[in-house]
Amino acid sequence: MITAAYVPKLGMAEDDISVTEWLRSHGDRVEQGEPIVVIETAKASSEVEAPASGLLFHLRQPDDMVKVGDVLGVIADSPEEFEEFKAGNRGTRGAGTGTSTAGEDDATGAGSTRASLTGKPGAPTPPSAAEDRREPLAGMRLAIARNMLASLQTAAQMTVFAEADLTELDRFRKELLLDNSAQKITYVDLFCKLTATVLREFPVVNSSLIDNEIVYWGHCNVGFAVALERGLVVPVVKDADRKSLSAISREISKLSRKARENRLDAGDCEGGTFTVTSGGRNEVEFMTPIINPPQCAILGLGKIGPKPAIHRGELAIRTMTHLCLTHDHRVIDGVMAGEFVGRLKELAQSREQFERILR
Repeated sequence: MITAAYVPKLGMAEDDISVTEWLRSHGDRVEQGEPIVVIETAKASSEVEAPASGLLFHLRQPDDMVKVGDVLGVIADSPEEFEEFKAGNRGTRGAGTGTSTAGEDDATGAGSTRASLTGKPGAPTPPSAAEDRREPLAGMRLAIARNMLASLQTAAQMTVFAEADLTELDRFRKELLLDNSAQKITYVDLFCKLTATVLREFPVVNSSLIDNEIVYWGHCNVGFAVALERGLVVPVVKDADRKSLSAISREISKLSRKARENRLDAGDCEGGTFTVTSGGRNEVEFMTPIINPPQCAILGLGKIGPKPAIHRGELAIRTMTHLCLTHDHRVIDGVMAGEFVGRLKELAQSREQFERILR
């Protein structure tokens, strides 16, 4: 009996799915429920489990682009059964069971399988110089490329900047670390909470333009960018304005760990109304981040560190950064964007104000 392993429905992720790697080799014996292959979208990687026990045979290769419902491979009882299946090039979309049914021929069943079995024609590529390397723009990288290009082509993006003195906020963060060394509070944690608070004062910044309507979201779901080897993912802290700093920090730590271990669920990256991204430890003073559609704005944090600055009329070494807000000018005017950044800067610089929010 031939049993097919299909590309599952991954939440809202329907397009730009690629095969990342097979966890078991072609012809290996596998058990039902055992992870056999990793597939990847713009938001997360997912493992597909064996639908039955038997011998695994690959029909897709790493970097192949697939869609929901496509056949990744099949489970057969013997190599001979698989060879017979290949020779007949039968469909593999069973009626709800995953078992093969002779005579089926639909766009995502037999058609997909036939293309994989016959291979891709074409002349061999001439060898490149030893130092050259080529790889397809696929999976997460391809999805990011398409999303960012679409964002720039559909939104009137403009970035405003403000330099902020975070000396007191830095002292506060270090005090929190001394009080509870087990929980490391980061600047992303702090700005996730502070930004969510300011979003309540500026609802248009916490909005989306959908079908020529400005949707003012009733919740503040703040996404935060996590850099991975293959690209960038943006998990979301739901209702960040209603959560404590400690709860936000734990959630960001948990989601960041899941992202780096390729364990994010589709729901972990959905529902964001605003995004915060950071230059981290890189030598990036300021940036012009690209909006994550359908959101209308994104905040970038430049390098945070000691710099000469004027403090109370005197030159001093202070902990400084740049707040960089890219906004969709179709929805948010420059004046409003400047007021939003100004309010966030005021909040981040005033110990009396931010302590009431962060404690």
